[in-house]
This record gives sequence, C-alpha cells and structure tokens, in this order.
Amino acid sequence: MSSSATPPDRAARRRPSRPPGRRARALVLGGAALMLVVLVLLIAGGGGGTAPGTTVAGVDMGDDEAAVQAALRTRAAELVRRPVALRVAGGTLAEVSPAQVGGTVDVQAAIRAAQEASPSRIVRGIKAVTGQGPTEVPLPITYRKGALDAWIAEVAAKVDRAEESAVVTVDGTRFDVRPARAGRVVDRAALRERLTGDLSAFPSTVNLPLGAPQPALTTQAAKQQVTQAVEVLRRGGAVVVDGVPATLPPGAVAAAMRFTPEGLRIAASELRRPLIAAYPQGSVIPRPARFDIRGTRAVLVPSRDGRLVDGRRVAEGLLGEDRPVESTFVPVTPVFTTEKAAKLGIKEEVGSFTTPYEAGQPRVTNIRRASRILNGTIIPPGGTLSLNAVLGKRTADRGFVRAPMVADGLLVDAVGGGVSQLATTLFNAAFFAGFRLDAHTAHQLYFSRYPEGREATISWPRPDLKVTNDWKASALVRVFNGSSGVTVAIYSTSFDRKVETETSERYDPTEPKERRVTAEWVPEGQEVLQSAGSQGFSVRVTRTVFEGNRLKEEDAFETVYLAPPKVILVPEGTPGAETPYAAE
Repeated sequence: MSSSATPPDRAARRRPSRPPGRRARALVLGGAALMLVVLVLLIAGGGGGTAPGTTVAGVDMGDDEAAVQAALRTRAAELVRRPVALRVAGGTLAEVSPAQVGGTVDVQAAIRAAQEASPSRIVRGIKAVTGQGPTEVPLPITYRKGALDAWIAEVAAKVDRAEESAVVTVDGTRFDVRPARAGRVVDRAALRERLTGDLSAFPSTVNLPLGAPQPALTTQAAKQQVTQAVEVLRRGGAVVVDGVPATLPPGAVAAAMRFTPEGLRIAASELRRPLIAAYPQGSVIPRPARFDIRGTRAVLVPSRDGRLVDGRRVAEGLLGEDRPVESTFVPVTPVFTTEKAAKLGIKEEVGSFTTPYEAGQPRVTNIRRASRILNGTIIPPGGTLSLNAVLGKRTADRGFVRAPMVADGLLVDAVGGGVSQLATTLFNAAFFAGFRLDAHTAHQLYFSRYPEGREATISWPRPDLKVTNDWKASALVRVFNGSSGVTVAIYSTSFDRKVETETSERYDPTEPKERRVTAEWVPEGQEVLQSAGSQGFSVRVTRTVFEGNRLKEEDAFETVYLAPPKVILVPEGTPGAETPYAAE
C-alpha cells in the first residue's frame, strides 16, 4: 500500500467545495458592507470635537470652535432677552424676559454638554445616510439665587385671590345671601418648571398655571341654611324656664343665628340679653373682676358670680321642632375672676406719659377711637404688645376718619391720621416703665408736641410699635383722654424699677429743600406757599433701666429728622411738579 494514501477518517471529514456562484455572492456582499462602512465614515466626518449636526438653540456645534462660541453667545443673548407674555383670565398680566428675572446662560457649559452628547462617527454616518435629523442639545438657563422665586412671589401677589365663603346678612328677620367665590392661586412650582430648563424651548406666551381653592361655605349650602332659618322663625321663640313661659322676639333669634360650613347654629351668647329681658326677676348678671385706678394705685374690685338662663339649652332647642323650648337657671362664673386678677401682680403705676392735642380736630377723633380699643389691655410677663395688632386696620367703618398724616415728607389726609400720637404716648409710657423696646420708628419730621428722639409713628400694616413686658408681673395699660391731651399709664408691680435718660443737643443740621406740589384747588397761573420749611437735625437718646441697684438694661438710639421742605402748591399739570401721595 502506498504511503501517500489518504486515511479513511480524514476523507470523511473533508467538506465538499462550494459551488462557484455562492462564493462569488459572498465576496460581493462583503465588499458592499465594507464600502458602506467607508461611506458612512466619510459622511460622518472627523472623529474629534463636536459632531456636525449636533445643535444647541439652532446653532450647529460642528463648525469651527471660535465661530461656534460667537454664534452661540449671540443666540443665547437673543433668547435670554426675548419677552415671555404671562396671560391670566384671557388678558396679558405682564411681559418679562428671563434676563429681567436674573436669568443667565453659561455658553461654555452648553458647548461641553454638546460635545458629551455628540454621537459616534458610525451613528452620525448612519443618521446622515438614513436622513435622520440633527442631535438637539438643550440650552440650560440658570437664575441668580432666589431671583426666580422672588419674581414668582411678586406675580402670585398680583394674581392670588383668597376664596370667599358665602355670607348671610341678617336684617331683622330677612336673610340675604352673598354668593361664594372660588379662590385663585398661582401654582408656583408649575410656573417655575415652565421657566427653567431649555431656554430655546421657552414659549412666547405662558398661561399662568392656577389652582382654584373652594370656599368653606358654598352658595348652595348657605341657601339651604337660610331655608332652615326661616323654618326656625316660623316655629316661633316660645320658651319655658323653670315653669315660667316667655317668648323671644323673632329678630333676637335671627340675630343670634350663625351660618357656618358645619351648618346653621344659634349662638348662646347672643341670646343672653333677650333672655335677661324675658326673665329679669331671676337673672343675676355676673361681674368680672376689674381694676379701679385711685391716684397711682390699681385697686382690685372683686368679681361676682351670676345666675342666668341656660342659653345653650335654649339655642339647641330652637333648632329643633318642639315648642316651647324648656330650660332652667344655672350659676354663671365670670371668665375674669378675683383669683385670676390677684395673681397678675397689677398694683401700682410704673410708667406714664401725656402728649397734648387741641380738642375738636379730626385727628383727635382718631386718637380717642384708638384709645378706647387700647384701654384695658393686659400684657403678661414676657408678653409683647404690637399696637397694630391691638388696633387693627384703621377704617371708616370702624369709626376712624380722615386726618393729616406724614407721607413722603409731606402732610396728607388719610383715614386714621393722628393715631401716631397715641403710639408716641404709649412708647414713652413703656420707655419709663422700663419695658424692652422691640420696634419703633420715629416720624420723618419733628413735631414739637413730642420729646425729641422719643416718639413713634405707626401706619398699616407697618411701621408698627412693639414693646415687651420683660418683668415678672403682668402690666395693665390704661388710656385717659382729656380735653387737652391723652395719657397712657402702665400699672404693674414696681420691683423698685428706676429709669434714667439723657437726650443730646441737636446735631448735623440740614437745610430744607423746595418742593413744588400740585393741588387741584390752585388756580391756573398761580402759586401758594404752603410752608416755608425749617431745619432738620439729628438727636441721640440714651436710657438706663435699674431693678433696685441692679443694672437691667441700657439703650441708645439716634433719630434723624428730615428738614421740613418749603412747599409751594401749584396747579395740576404743572411740568416738573409732584403729585401728592394718595393715602387711603
């Protein structure tokens, strides 16, 4: 046997040769794939930098780097200054650009982001061959810290509207319903989201995202309660107290009705007077403890318990169907008892002050109205008195009238003008009582009726006067209005307190400026000298407070008074003249 013979097992493993046609097709397909890859790479361009077709705000980032930076800076500047219209309730509230809100664009960061987002050469080529669009990279905007939120808060302040519950007014036995109204609140988070992110995608118009808080008492619920109230009155006000019959007037029952989200109720406290009138023989009116002022002493007048018809049983019964409503007399203890009053430590005058006024002036009407509200206020140990919180907003329906006040260095009329005199009087009483002086603002102009540097002005809602009773006993504030002035006195426990004070001489004088102010009553072509003006000045006040021989507190504050201007009144429309501040 020849040694060159092929072994049987190798012969079995030999593959049959491919037909010539299949081999040719494989070579063609492989060459085509190689050519496609080469074509894709040629179309995709170079492999470094940012791929052509990668865009930021419409700027192709694949161009020359210097050209890209210049083009993107120009585009970013255009977009950050492009106004966005804010629309609400079908109208335009405002137009604002991101730049006006403190928005900026970091162009270098945008370029780096484009490079990172740039696709590989293979992907770029495939996108080009298949006709796919460019790679879009956002242009992020950033805002100065707190600027966007502050601006959104300003927008919300203009747009937000609290929801209003339905209100039922009672006139005798007639009921009228003022409809409820849903609120309107800017969705601050949603608005912030719309003004952040990709600057190039900002819309030219933004409809403010709004929420609509619903009122607690709806119009329908109020009308249902009115129907119930009418039925209550139809049943009548017959009552029997300890076997004695009487009838409450329909008007008194109606006046005691309260229309609430929880339903119709009758206030037992409002039935007290008509029940006393219906049962005068058995009623004993409770008397709270009080303090009578005798000289410089505060004398405690004890409380007295009373005996009244159980108003709660009557109120609950009137809402039911049964008549007459049965009730009985019950003992009543006043809220402010002798025991409570005795624990306050209110014994003697610890500080007082008086400022003068001329009776009959409108400002005195306001001083006396505010005095009645403040009088009797008790400040607990460590408690702070805010005069604005005590007095509330000064409005005509609360008994205040228009009178002169200082605004922007000029005297103008405003409802509640003159109340600052009570603030100054209280400030000085607290000053000499050794209270902590938390917040006070001097008048812009000096008034001779006040001590220099020791005075305070208030307005609504600010500036405010705040003082703290930082002593260990409560303090009673009493206000006395006479024919020529107002006095505020504070009563507490002395603790051997002493106050020493010094006021500097005037310094840093300033000269008045001339101000031309329009007045509707000045005839055309004429001028009226309203005030000649005077010097302004500064003054420094110090205060030292002692508790016995122990130094408790030291204060020092400087007051700068403006020079009262020379004011010339001119006709309305005079060029360059001021329009006086329009106070409420």
